[in-house]
This record gives sequence, structure tokens and C-alpha cells, in this order.
Amino acid sequence: MITLDLELKDIPGELIRALTPISNMGVNIFSVIHLREKKTDGRVPVRVVISDAGNRLNEVINKLEEMDIIITKVNETTRKTDIDIVVVGHVVDTDVRDTIDRLNKYGLVVDLDLSMPDPFKESSARMKVIIETDKLDDLCKELDKISEEKNLLFIKSF
Repeated sequence: MITLDLELKDIPGELIRALTPISNMGVNIFSVIHLREKKTDGRVPVRVVISDAGNRLNEVINKLEEMDIIITKVNETTRKTDIDIVVVGHVVDTDVRDTIDRLNKYGLVVDLDLSMPDPFKESSARMKVIIETDKLDDLCKELDKISEEKNLLFIKSF
């Protein structure tokens, strides 16, 4: 048995969309646990228990990720995690798009909340980043570079 922890978009039909390719590959689905009470940022965690897919497991994982389905864990191995980063400084003036693009090389910025009370004063932003756990160190190094170049303060949730 293999346990897949998924994060699905909270829209109608998303659960069946995630289960269909698993079934089409001939992998038996034993259970599905929909964790609606743990919903965050428009995504719902779902735990799917499947038969041992053998050499098809990577194929299942790749197909789901191609469909923008986030696989956070396979059995007890954490693959991806979401982190919150708060940015303080002249976030907009120092090219927030460039900052996002640079972070996207290591993970994916999926949400941005910006607070800019005055165009001439410092602003702040909260970014939610989904990242593979083995890329966290590289992300931190990039945050340090951006911080030094743009005089921004990054506060990380990990």
C-alpha cells in the first residue's frame, strides 16, 4: 500500500480529475480521505491510498504533477511543503516581479498579499511558496542574495 497526500484545488470535479488517471493506469485505489477542515488558500488536502504500483508509481506521480496536482507526501516522505515568507521594505519599488521570478526558480509563488499604506514608505508582502523540501537551502541562499541586493527583510515560516 502506498499513501499519497495531495493538495487539490477547491473546485467541483477536481477529486475525480485526480483519481481518474490513477485508475486508468490500472492502479487500485483503496481509500480516499477528503480533509476539508484543513483547507488552505483554495486547496484541499486529500489522502489517497493505492495498491503498490511498483514501477508505475513514478508514472502516477508525474501524471498528477503535470495536471497541477501537488503531491506533498508519498508514504511518510515529504516531497513538497508550503511556506510563508513575509517581505518588508520597498517591495514594489525593488521590482516585486523580479523577486517572484527568482523565487520561482526554486519553488512556486502561489499567493501574494501586498500591503502598501503609502507609495513613499516601506511596504510589506506575504508570499506563499510551494517548494520541494530538498530545495529549501537553495531558496534560503537566494533570499539572502535578494535581501542584500534590494535591502529587503525576509521572514520565513520554517
